[in-house]
Amino acid sequence: MAQKTSEVAVKAEGGSVAVITDDLLELGTGLEHLTQDDTTVPYLTILQALSPQLNKNDGKYIQGAEQGNLYNTGLGDAHDGEEGIIVVPCYYEKRYVEWQPRESGGGKVDDHMSRDILAECTKNDRGQFVLQNGNYIAETANFYVMICSEDESQWSEAVIAMSSSQLSKAKKWVMQLKTRKVQHNGQMVDAPMFMYKYRVKTVAEQNDRGSWYGYSIGLEGPTINPDIMKEGKKFLGMIKGGEVVVKETEVEEPSDEVPF
Repeated sequence: MAQKTSEVAVKAEGGSVAVITDDLLELGTGLEHLTQDDTTVPYLTILQALSPQLNKNDGKYIQGAEQGNLYNTGLGDAHDGEEGIIVVPCYYEKRYVEWQPRESGGGKVDDHMSRDILAECTKNDRGQFVLQNGNYIAETANFYVMICSEDESQWSEAVIAMSSSQLSKAKKWVMQLKTRKVQHNGQMVDAPMFMYKYRVKTVAEQNDRGSWYGYSIGLEGPTINPDIMKEGKKFLGMIKGGEVVVKETEVEEPSDEVPF
């Protein structure tokens, strides 16, 4: 008797989707006991000239990685910034992140959800908002996304955090998201973010303080795979329900290489 087959979202060598028989799935995947404590939502960041992933003497070094590459902090892989990566955005939020200065030990101190915290700050000569305790506040736009393969057969969650010089890019992306409309009950309404996909690239930037790589984001088109939209809705629900937490060890302090 012929066996039924089931497609799973696993890339085989050469780019095709691997197909396995039902009997190989009857005992599960072996991941049934994973909990929130076992996984993290990584960041999708940009490698800069002084990033440890480019330093051969650093334990985080990635062979072949270059400045301007997009870097997944969870998987530890780098992608060509000129080619870019497809993402499906699911949620947006603005946070005001309190950081301890590197010269005082560095590290994230707290998340503030209200802009009111800036009223307690003074600006230093780098344009940073500094609290009386010496810590500084980085206004940060967080985009919770699903990174997708080109054919939408694979996906994984991540966060793109934009602060300092990249806040203007965040505003442009938000405007793109707001212009996407769908028809519902005879009316045009804002489309859920996960109904559209975008290509995230990197571009070289500079000003009188220095040079760095920043984000370039453009609409790729509507999301085609209905499973991705279902996962996007699920991810959105988990975020709103407080089930998605980016681990503090995954949070990266704004780089000194990117001028304010």
